[in-house]
Amino acid sequence: MAVKLDMSKAYDRVEWSFLDAMMAKMGFHNKWRNWIMECLRTVTYSFSINGEVKEYVIPGRGIRQGDPLSPYLFLLCSEGFASLLRQAAGNKRISGMRLCRQGPSLTHLFFADDSLIFCKANKQQAIELMRVLQVYATASGQLINLDKSSILFSKNMCPHKKHQICHIMGNMQQVNQGKYLGLPMVVTRTKEQIFGFVRTNIQHRILKWKNRLLSAAGKETMLKAVSMAMPTYTMSCFKIPKRICKDISSLMSNYWWGEANGKNKVHWCSWKKLTQNKEKGGLGFKELEAFNMALLGKQVWRILTNPNLLVSKVLKAKYFPRSSIFECKIPKNASWIWRGLMAARKVVEHGVRKRIGNGRSTQIWEDRWIPDTTTGRVTTMKQGDSRLHKVEDLIIQKRWNRNLVFQYFNKEDAERILSIPISLAGREDSYFWMHGEDGRYSVSSGYKGLVSNKERSQEVSQREVSTSWGKQTHKMWKVMWRLKLKHKLKIFLWKCLNNALPVRELINGRTKAGDPICRRCGEEVETVEHLLLNCRETKHIWHIAPIQWDGMQEHHGCFKRWWISVTEARHRIAGSQHLALTVNILWQIWKARNDMEFTGKVHQPWKIIKRAQEEWLQFDEVAKKEARMSTGETSTHNNEDQHLEPDEGTVKMIVEATRQTDKPILGIGITAAERNQEPMIGWALKERSSGVQLLDDAVALKLAMCKANTLHQRNVQFQVKNRQLLNHIRTQKASDSRIATLVEDIVQLKRLFHMCSFCLASSDKNYLSSRISMYALGITIDEELVFPQC
Repeated sequence: MAVKLDMSKAYDRVEWSFLDAMMAKMGFHNKWRNWIMECLRTVTYSFSINGEVKEYVIPGRGIRQGDPLSPYLFLLCSEGFASLLRQAAGNKRISGMRLCRQGPSLTHLFFADDSLIFCKANKQQAIELMRVLQVYATASGQLINLDKSSILFSKNMCPHKKHQICHIMGNMQQVNQGKYLGLPMVVTRTKEQIFGFVRTNIQHRILKWKNRLLSAAGKETMLKAVSMAMPTYTMSCFKIPKRICKDISSLMSNYWWGEANGKNKVHWCSWKKLTQNKEKGGLGFKELEAFNMALLGKQVWRILTNPNLLVSKVLKAKYFPRSSIFECKIPKNASWIWRGLMAARKVVEHGVRKRIGNGRSTQIWEDRWIPDTTTGRVTTMKQGDSRLHKVEDLIIQKRWNRNLVFQYFNKEDAERILSIPISLAGREDSYFWMHGEDGRYSVSSGYKGLVSNKERSQEVSQREVSTSWGKQTHKMWKVMWRLKLKHKLKIFLWKCLNNALPVRELINGRTKAGDPICRRCGEEVETVEHLLLNCRETKHIWHIAPIQWDGMQEHHGCFKRWWISVTEARHRIAGSQHLALTVNILWQIWKARNDMEFTGKVHQPWKIIKRAQEEWLQFDEVAKKEARMSTGETSTHNNEDQHLEPDEGTVKMIVEATRQTDKPILGIGITAAERNQEPMIGWALKERSSGVQLLDDAVALKLAMCKANTLHQRNVQFQVKNRQLLNHIRTQKASDSRIATLVEDIVQLKRLFHMCSFCLASSDKNYLSSRISMYALGITIDEELVFPQC
């Protein structure tokens, strides 16, 4: 059985003496305990009666709710409860729950004051559990609210035993379904009914928002910041049914397009269009099914990279005790949680590669560990008599056994394997996420990968990306979203470019209602192009505008082509400002049209231009002010990117790497000199080139640090010419597993010196290192060079 406990006024009932005793038992220092107790004893409370503060009360127990320290102090109290349960389980008075025979036994799950206890459903263990609760309540001051606590029994229990145990447990109520931390404890076959609360909560929240009081940009912000965040927690644990995802998308779409007189307005674009990336013509709303898979992928990544977590141990023991999570099959009796994780398994599997450390845990022929390939696996067929199983079989003295690699693998695989650096520290192999900045899985990178895969499959049939028009369109969206404009103006321009502006021609075509002829001129059909560019009244406005777009008349038949041509002006002086003013004029033309359409009010052209200029100047002034404040408050000093001279007593080492064009040979030149003196020693080293300049420079720097260690110098400055490498060292992040290994080794080698720094090498000072690197291309063995001092 599972007992869900509800603590009555949990924070307010904590006894200070119990908290102090728990800290003493856990080994906290006396000074620290006195600090904590002083924080608790100095609290005072007052009462506000009719707006006036009356009296002060000094409490004798309890911790303040809302205090950032309070949850941690309550966890110390809960540790006493956990100790009592572990003691009872150790004495076999309480038996925890096992999901399988090899799995760990679970007696309790705690999250702050939410408690879930597992034990066998019999009289003896029920009595023991009540005894533990009584001891804990007497010592800590906690009080179990029996009316709000509940018991969840197995289906195999007979009603008589259920009633007996409920009576022993203080007449706790029996439930067949419950929630823990806001999520259902039991998932039955009716998934839509179980998870219907997600849709209901979002619907109630959206109904509270006043649609008319928000612009399109405001509604977009509310939907992304609130509505999209509400189901995130549930979707991180469960796979939500497709029907619920569609219903939520429909609710959000209806709200974004608006409603009038209780009826939804016309949806001028599909929700699929709105979920596309902004740089591809969408608005960046999340596609819920893909977002759900990306969130579940995060849990798969945690199980993969943190096998010591409790959830990892439980799931591994039950579903893949002797295999990998990528290789296990889904049993017919699998839980809904596990089925959801298995659905997201492919999201992680295709983007994960093994990062080689010592090679002991990586299978040569089965695992994904080869860089720069689609599958990550070797393409060479395994020979029947091959004794090679683990990657460590290909490594000798922390270097690749080149003869063995070329013997068993084809040329392409051999070149890729030899480009993988071996860790000097001999660390274990690890998993690396290719699509992240630091090699770790993130929900955003997983979602982008899912969406991009779907778009690629669609582009095979459309072939739009390969055309010049598709490239121009992609650039158009990037320019539009980067303009310094109010967001509502960007949304307006987005509607114009997507033919989603409700002009008369579109309304008549969709609803067959109204007259499609323009009311302002009464001459032509009111399209987006006619309204904003070709109407007689609009031409008067553009004629007196301070910005003229001469030579664009040939594009007035298509607003998108006109805007693409106009955006070319961003390269000229003040081009971005001209584009911003143009969008403001378009916006004011649209507002003037609506005033005439709905109120009959006619605006003079000069007033429209004046209003557009005023709004543009006002926004531009605010943007400049914020930019000045931001520049004044944040000043970054990147010592690594500057050509700094070393301090007194510091050895300066300049590193240069030269790659041979026709062969995979790398020549490395290193010179060492004291501050403001000529080089005293140098090295010419020959290595195998990976074919990537960044990797070659990182290998050269790593070898230079090894050579510097032989000089027994405590203060060393390394100068390289690759700015990107310096950024990777500073942030210790890399999107390539090979550079990540090299950066990790460089950071480890940095600890060999008392003071070690990195900076860019001046082009006029690395001449000798460059000459040595070119000389190193022709040597057979590494050479040490000693330079005579004048």
